[in-house]
Amino acid sequence: MLSLLIFLPMVAALLIGSSCRKLPFIARSMTLTTLIIESMLVAWIFITHQVHGFSMTESLNWIPDFGIKYLVSMDGISLSLIGLTCTLFIVALLVAWHQVNRWQAFGPLMLLTLSGIMGAFLALDLMLFYVFWELMLIPIYFMLSFWGGKDTKQAALKFVLVTITGSLLMLVSLVALYIINGNKTGVWTFDYFYLASHPITGELAIPVVCGFLIAFLIKIPGFPFHFWAPDTYREGAPAVSLLLSGVMANVGAYGILRFCLAIFPEAMHQMMYIGMALGAIGSLYAALLAFRQKDLRNVIAYSSISHMNLVVLAIFAWQLQALNGAVIQLIAHGLSVAGLFAVVRMLQARGFSGKFDEMGGLYKVLPGIGVLLLFIVAASVGIPGLGNFAGEILLLAGSFSVSPLWTSLAAFSIVLGVVYFLRAYGLAFLGPISDDNEQRKLIDLTAREKLTASIIVIGLFWVGLEPNYLLQLMMSSTKTLASIHSGSYSLIEGVINVIL
Repeated sequence: MLSLLIFLPMVAALLIGSSCRKLPFIARSMTLTTLIIESMLVAWIFITHQVHGFSMTESLNWIPDFGIKYLVSMDGISLSLIGLTCTLFIVALLVAWHQVNRWQAFGPLMLLTLSGIMGAFLALDLMLFYVFWELMLIPIYFMLSFWGGKDTKQAALKFVLVTITGSLLMLVSLVALYIINGNKTGVWTFDYFYLASHPITGELAIPVVCGFLIAFLIKIPGFPFHFWAPDTYREGAPAVSLLLSGVMANVGAYGILRFCLAIFPEAMHQMMYIGMALGAIGSLYAALLAFRQKDLRNVIAYSSISHMNLVVLAIFAWQLQALNGAVIQLIAHGLSVAGLFAVVRMLQARGFSGKFDEMGGLYKVLPGIGVLLLFIVAASVGIPGLGNFAGEILLLAGSFSVSPLWTSLAAFSIVLGVVYFLRAYGLAFLGPISDDNEQRKLIDLTAREKLTASIIVIGLFWVGLEPNYLLQLMMSSTKTLASIHSGSYSLIEGVINVIL
């Protein structure tokens, strides 16, 4: 079943690419069909399997001479993120429905990206994880390059250069981990379960884990490695920006949760307050920049960076509530940022680029889109009953017990979020409307856009009103991760903890 989730999109991509070269409509239909089948398989796992720890494990010797296996497995964390991934890929396809005119290319690239992301969430051999990590990069680069704004090629080049740099650092660290563990234990393997049961300690642990952390923080994007994201989110096609910010960023956070905490507990403990400081500063810094923007897409970009840095804060806090909140925040943020980019595409289809000076008062002519955006803004700022509130309250409560200072600083970014989102909404949809916009015959939500909006709205309500389902699903895994961080503190660390 797990291999089917990984390779079904890849096989479909090859079939579409080879048989639909002059049939874009058929290519789009086949892409949608594949995504629906993939989603039904994931839904079947949700309904029929009680996931406690890792289950449905598949293992084969791949390159036995180097200890490399085809090892895939699933726990509550990976299942939750895979469910979000399938949902957002369907949303992305609906968003790109009429914008993309070369579905015979875009569809296969989208499915290859999905295959890489599924593999990354399921792979528990670190070399296999690296293969899928790299597989994600190739198709998303072409999707960025050929579908987007006038500067999309430059943004795509910046993205790929920064990401490749991080990938190379991760590969160096991966080889170093392999050698250190092999010399220490006599077992030469990339097996996650073995490496987690024989964690890396000593002087080399910090430089090795830093290679992983930089690669993961680039993908998140975490401060100070976020600099590629604003241009990329702004210039890419909304559907592609949606996948980058709502799905691929989650893979970076998942990498820290899954591999860094379990395999490098001593090094991650020593870097705890550094990581929390980076998360808090990054969250506040991006929120301040979001307030200054004059384009809705820029506001969304910096808002996404700010919210993802809250996740970084929670992961480094390494406390049970914080870890649970981090995963729920990943799901809620993915849904809300997908909704925001969907609204951007709706406005683009009606001739608005996203600049505030060309909008204003649009609620009078586009009330449906106005209500949808207001709902997503409410979810993004953490209104109780919607998705982001559940994640934020948990991660802030857990992080505060570790460092009141950095958590309080990060919490201020949520307050700023209310300000910059309401400011953006007011500039775009409230106030006086220009004569040109009022006289234009603008069509409000179409049937396809209503379907897109329904998926987002239902998802945000479900996460906000029923977070306990996700908490029970992931509790076994987050408890295991939190229990790793149960070592004693030194006197100096205790004093620092009290101060911070």
